[in-house]
Amino acid sequence: MMLKYLTPLPLFFTSVLAQSALSYPSFPNVSTLDPHQTPNYTFDELYNLTNRFLQNHMYPNNIAQSLAINSTLLSDDVLGRVDATRDYAGRELNTEYLFGLFANIALNPDAFTLLGYPINYTFTRFLGIGNVVSFAAIIEYKLPVTGTTIPQELDFWVTYNDKGEISQYDGNFRYLQWQLTSTIASIAKAQNLSSSTSLLPILHAKLANSICETATTFCNGTNLQYANQQACENHLYNETRFGDGWEWGMDTVSCRMIHQNMVPLRPDVHCEHIGPSGGGMCVDDRTYVGNLEEEYFVNTPFLAPGLEGGVH
Repeated sequence: MMLKYLTPLPLFFTSVLAQSALSYPSFPNVSTLDPHQTPNYTFDELYNLTNRFLQNHMYPNNIAQSLAINSTLLSDDVLGRVDATRDYAGRELNTEYLFGLFANIALNPDAFTLLGYPINYTFTRFLGIGNVVSFAAIIEYKLPVTGTTIPQELDFWVTYNDKGEISQYDGNFRYLQWQLTSTIASIAKAQNLSSSTSLLPILHAKLANSICETATTFCNGTNLQYANQQACENHLYNETRFGDGWEWGMDTVSCRMIHQNMVPLRPDVHCEHIGPSGGGMCVDDRTYVGNLEEEYFVNTPFLAPGLEGGVH
């Protein structure tokens, strides 16, 4: 089932989002801050900013954020990273990955994917000082493939600028491989497959088919990635590995499963991510040590005001 474009919001969504907007917290005017001075928010302000982000990450609020193209919850120079995938720089790209990805999953329930869309959350840990937040939340994801839900712990470090916008985030989906295994088990149960049945080749083929339908529908002309559906499925099934939970930013079908949800939003940017080359997003160009030592977050330190570095 091919992915559709995000369409204008129905009245129900408009009403829900209007109510959410009314509940947004207000913050002190910090425009008088020296541009080089780190904002110093109160604990309550940091909690409210973070809670606002998670509210908008949930379906259906994420639809409006995605349609905005450039979410006002994010700074123009926002830097994001999710450990199982990749780095994401800039407001538009992060809007697509934080909101558009999940909105498209919800709006295309017949498209085959192992991913779900977020519908509820509960904070389990929260610390905040200055402009830095560290939090953990249990997110409830609805899985269209089974019609069931599954919890996933999200661990995030976040920094905010003086406008209350997210300027950086470093995210981790805890126990992702375990969660993926549980998801696959639930699919086997939903399809009445015995525990002895090897489900992986079936999932591999279904994902290849879904990704290739997206590619042949949206990636044409200068964005063409595969000659036809058959050539695409052959490449993804026979020449591309399925991928473990830590390989969602590597040359895998699992990586392309993620990126196919952004293709309808900007084919000129995202088509190559599901193509043979991987477009710099689904590529085997990283090492464990290199990824660990990458100096990526340059907007502001993930440190409370006044702290410098660590122990050497």
